[in-house]
Amino acid sequence: MKIIPLVLSLLLCFSFALPHAVAQTSSRTSTSQKKPKRSSSESTPWKNVTLLLDRPEKPYEVIGLVSAPQIFLWDDEESMKESLQKQAWKMKADAVILDRVDTSFRFTGPAGGANGRAIRYK
Repeated sequence: MKIIPLVLSLLLCFSFALPHAVAQTSSRTSTSQKKPKRSSSESTPWKNVTLLLDRPEKPYEVIGLVSAPQIFLWDDEESMKESLQKQAWKMKADAVILDRVDTSFRFTGPAGGANGRAIRYK
């Protein structure tokens, strides 16, 4: 029976010491140097790759093909387009001419996807 009061007193002491320890660690981390926030174009540079529905007026060259299959039913058009932009950005492309964007669903699973041609202006 002497064990129960001992355990309770240890728990009581520990419960008072724990918030103090957490407060100390959080104050230490909050005083550390904070990283400057990046602008949206710095954190998502692929957003600068333009998506085109038709061929541009300016002269250009096709530097590669990009594709984003719809793997899951919840893959939406925006996520597929962003995937195309990321791929084209890695190729150092200026734009993507969209050939197909399809989010249709079949009984066997998603059949949609997006593909296009990554281009660089001359």
